[in-house]
Amino acid sequence: MKEKSVLVVTVGLASLSIITILLTGAISVVTAQQQQQYEFVTKWGSEGSGPGQFNGQNDVDPFMNFVYVADYDNNRIQVFDSNGTFVSSWGSEGDEDGQINKASALTVDRNGNIYLVDQSNFRVQKFDHNGNFVTKWGTEGEADGQFLHPHVAAVDSEGNVYVTDRDLANVQKFTNNGEFLMKWGSEGEADGQLSAVESIVVDSNDNIYVADFGNDRIQKFSKDGQFITKWGTSGSEVGQFMGPAGLAVDSDDNIYVTDRGNDRIQIFTSDGTFITAIGSPGSEDGQFNRPEGVGVDPYSNTGLVYVADTGNSRIQVFNLYHSGQSTSIDPVR
Repeated sequence: MKEKSVLVVTVGLASLSIITILLTGAISVVTAQQQQQYEFVTKWGSEGSGPGQFNGQNDVDPFMNFVYVADYDNNRIQVFDSNGTFVSSWGSEGDEDGQINKASALTVDRNGNIYLVDQSNFRVQKFDHNGNFVTKWGTEGEADGQFLHPHVAAVDSEGNVYVTDRDLANVQKFTNNGEFLMKWGSEGEADGQLSAVESIVVDSNDNIYVADFGNDRIQKFSKDGQFITKWGTSGSEVGQFMGPAGLAVDSDDNIYVTDRGNDRIQIFTSDGTFITAIGSPGSEDGQFNRPEGVGVDPYSNTGLVYVADTGNSRIQVFNLYHSGQSTSIDPVR
């Protein structure tokens, strides 16, 4: 059942002032005048295998008037309108074309093609916007173009596809038809090294952001894999993480991070300056239980943020709050 109410969820201004004094340059914080606030808008989903139900939904990606969800243990992709009304789904358990074995994550390119990380089949599958199978690539292994634990995919402005591998601790880059181009990363904690890497996202300038889960940090790279900067340490203060899992980028190149162990979303500028946070532990509106994926449509300016609240088997939607004025989420027909 979907619900709609107004609940402002943010980090308090007083807390921000204190944290700014306590932190010693490890993370920048915006001023009170710049701080953004988000309000709870709606939610949908429950645990199960029926339409609109989830079993370990791992990722959410809004595109235009639709919201795509990778329903991990149900081995399918579900599609909703932006109000949460079920539209369609595709996929079943198996290893044939169009079948799925653990729907880990998905991303949608500017043409509406969907790239699914089919985790336990060690491959990426590409579908058109209607769910028709287009192509696939990947097999189990450690060679170029192979995977041991593919986790998340992202697409740049040229249509190239980047895939993280948690066990190989690397990022592989492909054409949109699966031709291997390059890779970077190795196990470790030095700049450019990765540990239990999870999500990946690309900004409007084709910079690459990686959720370096095991190192509790975000790393930023060029599209050719050159290290640019990093931010984050282990902890629960502003700018710290306890397992950064999901990533999203908005039309202003702000970076959204699901801080899984802290049950919150943290939002930063593209250089790692903290903006605000959403959420707290729990099951009430605006609270999270092990959030995984986060999605913002970079091709629109709705201000809507979609969160895969995995432990609560639901999708939650938040809106940038402007002095009591909300953005309608009724889709354009």
